[in-house]
Amino acid sequence: MADHRHDYSPSLGQMTDKPLFGVSKWRDRVVHTSFAVLTSLAVAVTVISAFIYPHWPPLLMNVFFAVCISLMCMSHITLIHWYNEGGVDPKFRVLIYCNTVLILLFCVCANCYYHL
Repeated sequence: MADHRHDYSPSLGQMTDKPLFGVSKWRDRVVHTSFAVLTSLAVAVTVISAFIYPHWPPLLMNVFFAVCISLMCMSHITLIHWYNEGGVDPKFRVLIYCNTVLILLFCVCANCYYHL
């Protein structure tokens, strides 16, 4: 039987916030939030630019790029959700970071295509 004495905090009256996979929660939260904000902003700019540039109605290739990036983001969000739930090994955190960088690079490439 597991020792559950450390799972409950009497001073707070609730379960303690134990880090998943034994890593620092605060540092990871800052890194994940920074990546999430940067990636979300880049994807939002890319999708909006696909419909605005170079003119209305949008070019089919621009919309295609935006749809592909959006679909990649959906699979990425699913992977992040599985990781946070503990269903994916901690070694996949590197894969999550690589996917985030790839999404950012695809957004840069798409925006360069739209605007140049």
